[in-house]
Amino acid sequence: MLLEQVKDAKIGSIVPVYKELNEEIDALDFFRKLSNYGNKKSILMQGNEKSFGSADPCLMVVERGNGFEIAALSNTGKKFLSFIKKDFKFCDKAIYKKDRIYGTLTAAKKQVSEQEKLKQKSHLDILRVIAFKFKPTSKPFSPYCGLFGTISNDFIAGNENLLFNEDKLSDPDCILYFLDNMFIVDHKEKKTYFVANALVTDNKKEDAYRECNKKISGYEKSLAKKAPKAKKYKKKNMETSYDASNEEFLALMRKLRSDISDGNILYASPSRIIAANCNAEPLGIYAKLKDNNPGSTLCFINDGSGITISSGAESFLSVYDRTVEFSICTSRIQREISKDQTDNDNKHEALLKAKEDEIFFNLMVLDDARNSVARISEKGTRFVEKMFEVNKLPKYHYVSSTIKGTLKECLDALHALSATANSSGIPKASSMRLTSKVGKAKRPLNSCSLVRLSPDKELYGMQIEPMRIKKSIAYIRAASRVFYGSNDEKELAASDERASRFLDALKSAGGVK
Repeated sequence: MLLEQVKDAKIGSIVPVYKELNEEIDALDFFRKLSNYGNKKSILMQGNEKSFGSADPCLMVVERGNGFEIAALSNTGKKFLSFIKKDFKFCDKAIYKKDRIYGTLTAAKKQVSEQEKLKQKSHLDILRVIAFKFKPTSKPFSPYCGLFGTISNDFIAGNENLLFNEDKLSDPDCILYFLDNMFIVDHKEKKTYFVANALVTDNKKEDAYRECNKKISGYEKSLAKKAPKAKKYKKKNMETSYDASNEEFLALMRKLRSDISDGNILYASPSRIIAANCNAEPLGIYAKLKDNNPGSTLCFINDGSGITISSGAESFLSVYDRTVEFSICTSRIQREISKDQTDNDNKHEALLKAKEDEIFFNLMVLDDARNSVARISEKGTRFVEKMFEVNKLPKYHYVSSTIKGTLKECLDALHALSATANSSGIPKASSMRLTSKVGKAKRPLNSCSLVRLSPDKELYGMQIEPMRIKKSIAYIRAASRVFYGSNDEKELAASDERASRFLDALKSAGGVK
């Protein structure tokens, strides 16, 4: 049946070929086998409902400043490149080679309205070409293929005139894989899927089908393999450094507070970078972070130049069937474990709802989220589905709100991402300009959107502040909040506390003490 679907598919189609297992495998253990303990170029995402991963992407997309490169990582990737090589005429320069396409694009930075700004030329247009080139013949489950990776929030706002002091990590602004094959674990249905997609670029359709079956067979054989063991490291003392001292950072917060008093902005989220020596296998650190933060959505990405590890999110964006769903996570409080857990939970819920400064903050962020969704929604379709709902995870409670709307016909999922991605403050454009001026460094992949973008133009995104590991150094972004009524010293302490979950994982992984 699947062979017939491939044979019947038109050139330019993508056909999911898959095998279903009636068992729920251990996603992390299986990923260890596929990725050689996380040392291959690979990606893993784990959530409460589904987990998925791959260590055999066909393309890698890297963008930095005005430059971009799309590199083939397999024969399928080379065919992909050949199929899209004429689709970059909107770029300043685009050069095609057999194994890569590279060039430059200068984003438009005209002074226009926020609505018009969404449609200006930007590097997101490059991602559109790649993500939406092939038309799916079916959607057996989600996800099944597409672009997966991280995009810096400063990069998403490429049409803004931003100035940065320096880029300490020398990171790209955007790193994404196109996954033509992957494994998916459905935790609710207790099932596992191995999927390989046939990219129909010519009439050699049976060859494409055989290649898909070969990849699926490789997944099946990996089930029986033993997972590689983690490398053992001699323990070292943990050493940490900050790119801004407490005094420097508090002075920066006071500067932003004066901008709030002057009416330039309502809220800002400045940050500083913590650097710590990393003396353990990155996937081992990820596993400890997972153990220490049950219930959170986690991600591990090895992009060849560094490792990205995240736990939890500040917001979630879904675009499906022309529906935009944007959920924001605001105030949070540690959950105390006791014999009378119900009383404790009721107390925490009351505290989250009663703090005057947090009430103000939640209202402000919700209002901004409503405005963001309104920009991309058909008139009269935006509404608040959930407001200040208290969510309970094993380690903490947090407040969330969800806004929905119907996406305008002239826009797509990447326009929705551009409108909602924000880690700088309110209003977004003004706060980005101010934080980029006073901040110590550019915020690359330590402040980003983790996205999965499928050929059917659906998107799932998370606003994250991950840890980046490069050359045995872990870089952690400690973000704070400045708004009317906030206390700078308390906010600084809270930001360090949130960053400590990564430092705890570094310690518990066994490499540092």
